[in-house]
Amino acid sequence: MRITFVSMIPDAGHVIPLLRIASILAAKNIECRFILPEEGKSLPAAHGFEYDLLPPILPANADSLLRKISHTSPLYRKLFFSRYFESHYFQPIQYQGLSCLPLLKDKIQQHNPNLIIADEHLLGVAILHAGEQLGIPVLLHRASGSNQQCQNPQPYAKQSSALARKITPLFSRIIWKAFDVINCTLNKKASGSIREMRSYVEHEWNAIITERKLSARPKPVFTTGMATIEGRYLQEQVNLCRDVRAFGPLPPLMAGNISNEDEAWLEMQPKKPVILVSLGSMVTITKKLSDCLIVGAKENHCRILWVSRTNPIPDRLRNDSDIRWLSWAPQPSLLADKRIRGFVSHAGSGAVQEAFWFAKPLVCIPQIWDQPYNAWVVEELGAGRVINKSDFSAKEVSQCLSDILNDSTIKETLDRYSEEIRENNSGDAVSEYIFSAYSSPTL
Repeated sequence: MRITFVSMIPDAGHVIPLLRIASILAAKNIECRFILPEEGKSLPAAHGFEYDLLPPILPANADSLLRKISHTSPLYRKLFFSRYFESHYFQPIQYQGLSCLPLLKDKIQQHNPNLIIADEHLLGVAILHAGEQLGIPVLLHRASGSNQQCQNPQPYAKQSSALARKITPLFSRIIWKAFDVINCTLNKKASGSIREMRSYVEHEWNAIITERKLSARPKPVFTTGMATIEGRYLQEQVNLCRDVRAFGPLPPLMAGNISNEDEAWLEMQPKKPVILVSLGSMVTITKKLSDCLIVGAKENHCRILWVSRTNPIPDRLRNDSDIRWLSWAPQPSLLADKRIRGFVSHAGSGAVQEAFWFAKPLVCIPQIWDQPYNAWVVEELGAGRVINKSDFSAKEVSQCLSDILNDSTIKETLDRYSEEIRENNSGDAVSEYIFSAYSSPTL
């Protein structure tokens, strides 16, 4: 059996869940191959999978746009930036992705797979349509792994007033219309390009949706993550996504060992617990955050292993043996290590799953997307604490670190979840579902 995995979104949050599934299937002698944009080529390569590349799909300023939407206030985001982000991030990705569909179909035909498993996000239906045209069954995988998409309102959100719910969308349309007019006047070439892109995207989607309606085929979606745990323990508090088959969490991908230098640092003071801090690639570490985490660690007599793109450690503490910064590290290998006693995370879906698998208490500092929901789930399940990224103090951070280091209830709770997750044999369950989809493509 041959399976082609496709992700048009080339970041870790979308590709790694597919790699987890492929690793399970490869162990059962299933031939797995990936197709993804050029930006994501390091991910399958790091795990030993063969892959074919599509042209780059992300806009040139993607990192800047992601950081901006991560750091903008909720009100500013609703009034203006979400629409700007839609036009300058999501729309170019859809334009490039839809333009690549003929090339994608050619590569799929070269693979000649029995089944396609594709990331659902943004372009999943287009990949599903391409598979249908080729006569190959397609399963769509929801990368978040949770029930977050089915919550309205989100359970963690403060309810806004009825007036605010009415006038915010209205003001957003007015502001965006004014911005559009000004931009058209000052930069006709750029605004014309955006309009052409929008027109192409709308035309292509209309054609795909119209053909799919005529075929009347269902959209088969499954997910691998925390949704099963949420369904078991939070069903009174969340709306479950009933149209999605849920499995998992799956075993983490163990890519790389802890380096000799990091091993030596971990062994340097074995009596002091170590906190892993890893807040995701989109987060720009603020001075307040780094200062509060360092103060909290000192007050709790623990050490920090900090993984981030840029060094957040103040110059005065660069030689402090209790603080170590790395630009990259094998996160699952670190979480598996008994010397790591807690995990400060942005609450990305992959990070939360790994923390539960290895029973590491969490301090969540969520940023955007599904992270606030994931953090809420962590706290509701008794697996950690949540800090508001815009409103926290050194005292609060110190108390949260103390809780994940010293609260036996949190650790016992996570030990129980970890044992349950490992005993569930989710890998076998998702494999059976995939084999069934191959033998009965109407699933």
